[in-house]
Amino acid sequence: MQQFIKYGFVGGLNFVFTALVYWLFLKVLDVSYPISFSISWLAGVILTFFINIRWVFQPSELNNFKRKFFKYIIVYLCSYIVNLALLKIGVDLFSFDPFWYQFALIPIVVIINFTGIKYWALR
Repeated sequence: MQQFIKYGFVGGLNFVFTALVYWLFLKVLDVSYPISFSISWLAGVILTFFINIRWVFQPSELNNFKRKFFKYIIVYLCSYIVNLALLKIGVDLFSFDPFWYQFALIPIVVIINFTGIKYWALR
């Protein structure tokens, strides 16, 4: 339970960080939503990897950093694909605003990421 609370805190931090990056690229710089989402996603993955591996999950050994990072990226790629597909459906088929619709997709992404990281990537 403590891990889940810490993970939630890191998720909140990541939410604010990636929302700002997404908003900056999407609304201020007028970059397309798939590219804006991709940039914010990559920035969030890098940020959360270092925080999660050091503070949330605290793996006893950091010797296999490359292997763990690769597995971590695989988990995030899975959630990225699901997220982007659902974002495209919502925006292209239903004309939802890409910035606000992204917030509705967060619970799905959190479940995929937490499960994959805890039970596979950082084991």
